[in-house]
Amino acid sequence: MLYIFDKVDSLGDDFLIRADSLLSNQRREKVLKYKLKYRQNTSIAAYLLLRIALKEQYGINEAVIFGFRGKESTGKPFLIDYSKIYFNLSHCDNAVACAISNTEIGVDIQHISPVSEAVAKKVLTKSEYKNYIKSKKPDEYFTEIWTIKESYVKKTGQGIATNFSEISADDLLDKTIYKTENYVCCITQKQAKIKIIDTPDLI
Repeated sequence: MLYIFDKVDSLGDDFLIRADSLLSNQRREKVLKYKLKYRQNTSIAAYLLLRIALKEQYGINEAVIFGFRGKESTGKPFLIDYSKIYFNLSHCDNAVACAISNTEIGVDIQHISPVSEAVAKKVLTKSEYKNYIKSKKPDEYFTEIWTIKESYVKKTGQGIATNFSEISADDLLDKTIYKTENYVCCITQKQAKIKIIDTPDLI
């Protein structure tokens, strides 16, 4: 299941105060490390999106605590008290995404923006690069391929150090893609259900 909230800019400067009672101490400490309100709001929104997913899918309505496989800054998070529930979070300029499942899962959401050919060559296979050059919407094409590959390595825990140019997006069959004019999101699950959360429903 995929949950998306794409109105981070609507949350306001007082969002931390309004959402504080729903945060774990762990999440609050993470949020307060960010100096920019935008960064704070993104971090809060991602956590609240997970809380919504846990309540709707598993009846869990509490401030959950994360553990990390590896370093906290780079390791894949898991729920300490619910080891058989898998989740993954991602965010871009104005949107956050939460994937939740009974098995390992990955999600990535990216704002559609121009990329250089040098970056494209580092990320795309030779075949994908040819499609990128021919595409009428190269930025959208690149973003879609990136989110597919990134969601896959987040699922496996391999991390961004993986050589994306050696991974073909066409070979990654377990995926559902959601696109708007501004962003692309991919979850590593076939025909995943998608729910868009509105601002009033976040808290």
